[in-house]
Amino acid sequence: MTDNDLVISIIITSIIMLIVIGLVAALLVLNNTRRISHRAELAELQQHQARVVMDAEREATQHTLRDMGRELHDNVGQLLAVAQLGVNNELEDGHDRVRLIAARDALEQGLEEVRRLGHDLNTDLWQRRSLVEAISAEAERLKRVARVHVQLLVHGYAPTLDPDTSTVLFRVFQVIITNALKHSGAAMLEITLRCQPNFSFTVADNGVGFDPEHTEQHAGLVNIHKRCTLIGYKATCNTAPGKGCTWYIQPLQEHGT
Repeated sequence: MTDNDLVISIIITSIIMLIVIGLVAALLVLNNTRRISHRAELAELQQHQARVVMDAEREATQHTLRDMGRELHDNVGQLLAVAQLGVNNELEDGHDRVRLIAARDALEQGLEEVRRLGHDLNTDLWQRRSLVEAISAEAERLKRVARVHVQLLVHGYAPTLDPDTSTVLFRVFQVIITNALKHSGAAMLEITLRCQPNFSFTVADNGVGFDPEHTEQHAGLVNIHKRCTLIGYKATCNTAPGKGCTWYIQPLQEHGT
């Protein structure tokens, strides 16, 4: 091999090495860029999830406050008014103790309602009761104040869910119930909670139903699906005109055990 051939070989080898080094460097830079982008996406997703949970918690609290306000006006207010009337009548006529007893009973019922409402207005919801207990309490409230028959079925023991998941699922439950009461014309609601192996619930009504293909998806329905997806759940609505409506809220398969 001549000196010229040796020089050419060295030059070619050097060029190939430079190309390889350049490719490796480019791949490292690209990989690092992807890592940074992935971290940024994760951070943005976490921030979005935190905002959604906060929105759901705020809406759930506002929803509860509105319902409690109506009960204070329509239920407790009426009980106290009856008690007041009974006491006034007794003051005017001291011989009829039946009215005084009725007034006392109305006052006792009013005080019990106030205690219950105070418990329900506790915003520290998930520190003192589980999601199953919260939904059960809401079902009991509906039995008292709604003009529908409410049936609650609970299968298994209350699971331990993180506060974010509990908050979002409870808000989803509230939206489904509100839609059923406002739009379905249902006479019956059946709420089924399944606790094992993973928590899920079903809300079925015997109302008018609707055609999903030709019904405009308003914000409430869209938020049900979005919020469920965010916490690893899926929302499925089975309905048709005249067939009632059933919502299935279940964990996504990859989140199950």
